[in-house]
Amino acid sequence: MKVLIAYDGTLQAKVALRYGLEKVKENGGELIALHVFNRNLFIHYDAVPRVEEVARRESARYVKEAEIIIREEGKGVKASIIMEEGDPESEILRYAEAEHINVFLCPTHYRSIVKKFRKILNDRVETSIYFHKSSPSSGIPSDGVTIYAASTLDVQKVIW
Repeated sequence: MKVLIAYDGTLQAKVALRYGLEKVKENGGELIALHVFNRNLFIHYDAVPRVEEVARRESARYVKEAEIIIREEGKGVKASIIMEEGDPESEILRYAEAEHINVFLCPTHYRSIVKKFRKILNDRVETSIYFHKSSPSSGIPSDGVTIYAASTLDVQKVIW
């Protein structure tokens, strides 16, 4: 099982990362946290001096936070963090296709990617899409966030 987390440093991304680590630990496989710096936001933007530099530092901080989560909570899990630049949606889809990802977990603001990811996967195998608002009964940590997932696997058995 190859799990991809769209990691952007938000609370939802952290929940998805922790949850993905837990499930890979239980079921085996590999976890990849993909962080994409959206450099396109800064084209022709000069309202604040050095804003891109500030955003890059913030982006690096998110990656460090992910490293800490993986180090502390992912002992024994094959996990990596990949950093890319460009349009997050395009880069996530490109990476997911190239790496033959089985399970994709993401925060709600990336939910548009889930349907596109499913279309990519349909060429390979039947897929399922699930989204769950975290609650004690869903099995997802109840931090009041929603995780979206697309998978080539039986997510009900493997993930939820």
